Amino acid sequence: MLVDFHMHTNVSDGTYVPKDLLALAKQQQIQALSITDHDEVGAYTQLTAEDTAGMELFHGCEFSTYYKEKEVHVLGYQFSLDYPEIQEYITHFKEVRRSRIHKMLDKCVEAGYAISHQELVDTFTDDVSFGRPHIAQLLIAHGYVKTVGEAFETILHPNGPCFVPKEKYSPCEAIDLIHRAGGIAVLAHPIQVGNESYVHELLTLPFDGVEVYHSSHTVEDSLRYKNLALEKGLLISGGSDFHGIQGRFPESIGLGEYEIHEHWVTDFIRALRGA
Repeated sequence: MLVDFHMHTNVSDGTYVPKDLLALAKQQQIQALSITDHDEVGAYTQLTAEDTAGMELFHGCEFSTYYKEKEVHVLGYQFSLDYPEIQEYITHFKEVRRSRIHKMLDKCVEAGYAISHQELVDTFTDDVSFGRPHIAQLLIAHGYVKTVGEAFETILHPNGPCFVPKEKYSPCEAIDLIHRAGGIAVLAHPIQVGNESYVHELLTLPFDGVEVYHSSHTVEDSLRYKNLALEKGLLISGGSDFHGIQGRFPESIGLGEYEIHEHWVTDFIRALRGA
């Protein structure tokens, strides 16, 4: 059985609406999965029993945090969607995200890039939580860059002319919130932390698991993180981090192309079912 516990919809920075993402997952014979939009859980309210028929859907969220100035993502699974602090977090970060996008668009205009918030709304509708990939796609449409990756490495890079940093929420805060809401906390794609010492430090925090299998990990990376997880008695998770046609990690990956097999993450699935 194929599984995938890390994917995104247009509720955050993916390109598929939730029901279409699940339909695509069914086509690719993925039978257990989780939608993990960035700081958002709205995808789950859009799905019906018909959409989820024939698969196990575990709810999730990818929390944006910072550790020693490095961006670190924390995946939360099977927490209570109605938990008041979760709802407060989502509401707060929706406003933070909205303000950040306006600031980034203002910087783009100041730097001479002819894009606007109105064009963003007209292109994607105002029902989504806009992020850098949406701005990147406007930059592509105007011919300023060719790919999302190029936009992220130049115009929208943290050292680039149009970047605005995110609000800094700590990994501990995210882990504690997930646990208070009854969920499971997993360190996402550790290779992207960019510092192996930091990865080891982060795993002294009360994480429940590590995303060992990820589309940005080499086979060697996955083996290293698997051994680290086993050494620390942590659950082993995996996900493609699929964002859609304009996804970033990597841009060309399609759903189902990065295969995660059930037996690789058996204990994690068991924990999800019991949460």
